[in-house]
Amino acid sequence: MKRVLMAITTLSLFAASVQAAPGYNYPASRLQAPVYQEVGPDALLREGMTKLLRFLRTSDSPQPQQISAFLEREVAPYFDFAYMATWAAGPMNRHMNDQQRQALAQKIKEMLLGTLSKRLSSYDNQDVRFFRPRRVADNEVKVRVGILQAGGYPASLDFRFYRSDDGWKVFDVSANGNSALAFYRRHVANLSRAQGGGRSYRR
Repeated sequence: MKRVLMAITTLSLFAASVQAAPGYNYPASRLQAPVYQEVGPDALLREGMTKLLRFLRTSDSPQPQQISAFLEREVAPYFDFAYMATWAAGPMNRHMNDQQRQALAQKIKEMLLGTLSKRLSSYDNQDVRFFRPRRVADNEVKVRVGILQAGGYPASLDFRFYRSDDGWKVFDVSANGNSALAFYRRHVANLSRAQGGGRSYRR
């Protein structure tokens, strides 16, 4: 089926019944809210989705290279892949150097955008509904998006934002409770075991 708009989160691959741990263990520096006025997470999400829908609806069967370039340019900046890598590494993060952390962040970015690119190639003109944002903590907001005519795919997606020095950033996306962060953490743990239980991430 072509009901694939929900693939903007890539969670159609992540329905592995894994749940994100509560709290997400924010580094202390990330809890300091900036003093300037920034665009809210709901407005950012609506802006990003509008760009994506416009691209898909006005492009005549875009090629994979065009989709990949669009995602790199317009979608990737909404995510904090460095934070996602820190959480995915878990306790192993303490034993990683900056180069290894950057490699893991890049790998997570490639996984997310690569899956998204494949899914969007069969977009079938679905539309979305935005729900009122819900504050989860002092520095965390959840924004739900409903997928209209979603067919067999999850009908709702939860985007979790935190407020960084550069404004609001997505640090996790869940479909029916299945968390991308939890999937990545499981992936890294399995990779570490496969490599002999080493403490550092190697690509």
